[in-house]
Amino acid sequence: MADEPTTHDEQTPLLLSDGTQNVVGRTPLPLKQISIVLLLSFCASVPVYVIPPFLNELLLSFAGGDEAKVPYYASIMVVSLPYTLKYLLILFSRSKTHFTFQLCLRNRLNATPRNVKDVLDGGSQSLCLGGLNSIVAITKTVIGEITDDTNRTDAFALSSAPWSLGMSIGPFIGGSLSSPHIRFPHIFSGKFWRDFPYFLPCATIALVSSLTFLVVLIHLRETLPRKCSSSTPVEETSTGTRSQRSPPSHTLLTPRVLLSISNYAVLSFLTMSYLAIQPLFLAMPIAIGGLALEPIQIGSILGFLGFCTAFIQALFLGPSVRRFGLRKVLKYSVSASIPMLLLFPLMNICANDWQAYHHPNSRVTMYTLLVIQSVLFAIHDLGYGCVFIYITSSMAASVARLVGPAFANTMLGLSIEKGWMGGYAVYFLLSCTAVGGVLLVEMLPKSAWESEESGGLGHEY
Repeated sequence: MADEPTTHDEQTPLLLSDGTQNVVGRTPLPLKQISIVLLLSFCASVPVYVIPPFLNELLLSFAGGDEAKVPYYASIMVVSLPYTLKYLLILFSRSKTHFTFQLCLRNRLNATPRNVKDVLDGGSQSLCLGGLNSIVAITKTVIGEITDDTNRTDAFALSSAPWSLGMSIGPFIGGSLSSPHIRFPHIFSGKFWRDFPYFLPCATIALVSSLTFLVVLIHLRETLPRKCSSSTPVEETSTGTRSQRSPPSHTLLTPRVLLSISNYAVLSFLTMSYLAIQPLFLAMPIAIGGLALEPIQIGSILGFLGFCTAFIQALFLGPSVRRFGLRKVLKYSVSASIPMLLLFPLMNICANDWQAYHHPNSRVTMYTLLVIQSVLFAIHDLGYGCVFIYITSSMAASVARLVGPAFANTMLGLSIEKGWMGGYAVYFLLSCTAVGGVLLVEMLPKSAWESEESGGLGHEY
């Protein structure tokens, strides 16, 4: 009997599993493996957010004291990691059936301590290892494989919480431990701490990564059984069962997959643009459109932002999706970015009024708007728990994370330098992008894409 032809489309799993599963009721979450994934998400987020509190101070030394040039230097700095990830994610997503998740995670966790050593030595031989910081892509796939349609939303809601917790703890570490010779002169008074003012927060993060490496090494199990490697693809086994290879990527790029990828890319673009601008905005002088805050104040504000995001993610994402549906929650999340971005010029106006006239109400209003902006960002961040159900395309997100910060910081510098719309042009331009994102969400179905046999998680590229 001739073999039936095999066709591949966007519904074909990239990672094949044996048998099928008929799920009745809600499946309990695998708590041990989920806990390790949550620890990994936390470990990935803390190094990212430890830098923003002293980022403006660091780049100002590169810019020779010219505040207007800081956004340009920031745009170069923030795109380097996503640019590397864009290519490594192609490798990881297409080879993860041959190279285990544990291997990818161990390599990434080893990168942070080695980078700190190179910074200490004054060299940069292994700074490219930062490109191995693709834990987010791997952990999303792990969650997709250890959960099913009944508990996947809750798992992704939990996975966002430790990242947000890292957003809270990282800025506190960066803001309070940077320049320790100034903050704690009785303890850190040596020449070493003056020459390396940012070593202490970086070393603290390296310790966290090292401990997480040990946990992964001992406790993390593979989500799929290891397969024997073969130099040639096996078309049919001795029992007559046909083995299938992963479908090529171009066969998966159907209109509905491209629509899901576009929504994920726009969401990532808006998020990364906001996170790239915010620390610079908080540190820039009031005269050029900022708030002129100190690193420790910036760390506290960013820490509150992370705490607010973690709280809302953990408590409200799952119930909101079950009550209102994926598309409606995603729509509100993208919509929240419009007032979130427009609050930047309003806060600067309040800061200008306080600086010129010392009205106490202006200062109170400025901090109140900061709190409102943090809540709006937490609502905006709910969109990731929704869009992950439609698609987990880390490739598209990496491109958006590459373009977003570079575009936002460059436009911020041009807005200040050219005086476009009083220096506020970048905020209005990003708000218009958010409006386009809302219209794009309206094109999605009310729930996740469903295959002919069963609903499933979008695939990763």
